Amino acid sequence: MDTPLPSSPLPPSPAPISRAAVWASRLLNVLLLALCVALVALSYYSFTLYCENFGCLGKGLLWMLWAVLAAAGWAMAWAVRAWQRRRGLGTRASGLAFALVSVMGVGHLLFWLVTTVLR
Repeated sequence: MDTPLPSSPLPPSPAPISRAAVWASRLLNVLLLALCVALVALSYYSFTLYCENFGCLGKGLLWMLWAVLAAAGWAMAWAVRAWQRRRGLGTRASGLAFALVSVMGVGHLLFWLVTTVLR
């Protein structure tokens, strides 16, 4: 007579994480943090730049470049963090990059509101 084996009380162990996924995760984390450093440097440069003869056109272009890079970095950090979480990898660096880009974006928005819109 075939009696069924009792089910195991422990859930099955998750699949092992591949080395390629770990290296891809590390590379993406480094790229995200490098983008954050570049955004901080671009922010500093744009805040210390004086308006020139073109009616602050250069400053406006730098702000636009910063906004495009920040939006791309925010979306990339969100996607990388979701991918890492789904794979069971660490999300500390991508979460930090997401938070930094978010805080810098809010800071730039507040600065713009105070200096331009509410003037």
